Formats: sequence, structure tokens, C-alpha cells
Amino acid sequence: IYSSGSHLLNIINEILDLSRIEAGRYELHEETIRLSDVAEDCERLVKLKAESKGLQLVEDFDPSLPQVWADPRAMRQICLNLLSNALKFTPKGGRITVSIGLMDDGGMFMAVRDTGPGIPKDEIPKVMQAFGQGSLAHENAEGGTGLGLPIAYALARLHGGDLRIDSQKGAGTRVSIILPAADGTPLAEPHIH
Repeated sequence: IYSSGSHLLNIINEILDLSRIEAGRYELHEETIRLSDVAEDCERLVKLKAESKGLQLVEDFDPSLPQVWADPRAMRQICLNLLSNALKFTPKGGRITVSIGLMDDGGMFMAVRDTGPGIPKDEIPKVMQAFGQGSLAHENAEGGTGLGLPIAYALARLHGGDLRIDSQKGAGTRVSIILPAADGTPLAEPHIH
């Protein structure tokens, strides 16, 4: 009962978050943060689940990277959503890599790459819609709401950023959020790969 109640509460909170974002009522509380600190916190939260599935969590970032101006709660939610998806779809013995780095234009990215089955190209628009799930989600016993990626994308856009998906069937998935440079230089037109 507790587990079912927690799952239901999580779904309701995701729906409320997306509703607040879409209504323009989600307030960011930005401060200078290190994305590496956010990633390490999130990895600690999913470590036991990763180990129980026999998955390897790998960090690919330099802790001395510059800080970014962002809402820490929103960044944590983005990172957890991306890690949660990777955990769901990566088979036993697989690897999940969290990367953080600088873009050529001075922006910064945080990416989660998995060694799962990948997303067929024609399903990428579907997984980016609220409640949209690809064909592999229906084969996955862990289920989900189909809100993780849309929320991550919406939160990235609130920061002036973007979300990009690089995936192909059988070759894993890499989902990146990109934040603009600290000087406020806007990103190019938003796009999802």
C-alpha cells in the first residue's frame, strides 16, 4: 500500500509540475551551482537501484568546471528524470554514463547515456509528448507516466536551454540538456535530435 501510494503521489506531482510549467506558474529560484554536485547527489539516490540491476554508473566530468546560474531543484529533477529513464531501459550488466562539459559557445551540458535498446527515430517525437511512450515502454515491466522527458525539456527551456536526444535502435540513448552561457548569450533555435 505504501509503495502504491508513493507511486501515485509521484505521478500526481509530475502532472502538477507540468501543469505549472505550461501555465507559466513555475517559479525558478536560481543561484550559482555546480552541475557536478547535482549529478553526484542524483547518482547517490539511484545507486542502490542501479546495483540491484547490475548496472554500472560512470561519471565523466571534471569537478572543477565553472558554476552555472540555475535552479538547483529543477536541475536535480532533470537529472533524476534522465537517470530514471536510463535505469528503466538499460538491461542487466549495462552502463549509464553521466557527462558534464562545456559547449563551444560557452554554455554547459549535462548528458545521460545508456547502453539500452535505443529509441527508434520515428518514436522520438512521441516520447517528447506528455504521457507519450515508445514501443519499448510497453515491454518494460517498470512502467512510467511518460512525463519524465517532457518535464526535463520544459525545465531546460525555462532556463533558456534545450534538450537533445541522440539515439538509434540497438545502440543506446544519450539525452542532453544544454544551458546557455553565463553571459546570457541565447542558444540557437531550440531543437531536439
